[in-house]
Amino acid sequence: MIARLTKGLIILSVLVCSRSFAADFKVVGEARFEYLFWDVYQAQLATPSGIYQFGNHPTKLTLTYLRDFTAKDIIKATNEQWQHLGKKEIIKKYDAQLAALWPDIKKGESLSFITDENGIGTFYFNDKKLGAIEQSGFADDFLAIWLDANTSEPQMRKQLIGQ
Repeated sequence: MIARLTKGLIILSVLVCSRSFAADFKVVGEARFEYLFWDVYQAQLATPSGIYQFGNHPTKLTLTYLRDFTAKDIIKATNEQWQHLGKKEIIKKYDAQLAALWPDIKKGESLSFITDENGIGTFYFNDKKLGAIEQSGFADDFLAIWLDANTSEPQMRKQLIGQ
């Protein structure tokens, strides 16, 4: 009986903590990414303060997809964006880890990336935890795709960071 009660209290406290952590994020900005005439995804950036400064954590970026994509296609696009940013040293570096984490995406599903205070990023699929990549610098490199001043989509960046 005591073991069940203890287990129940632990589960309840985890749920309360995870909900309060999620509730601590305030939307900074939102943007829709379109390629040619296709809607690709709706992006939302959030921080605890509702203000974004590159390199500050925690941060939450959520992409809600408006089309179906394979994980392989998303990894390829990630590498193309790192190429655009001149981050040649990390192209393909994380392919195996991302392939192990990311599922194929269907229209209406979301992929979120949440960093903690230390800049460690964890991926979520439809709010279900997938896993983290804990290498130093990965979170900033990943967020740079959308938020770096040299992003391939400067208008989207402005919308996401609330400018």
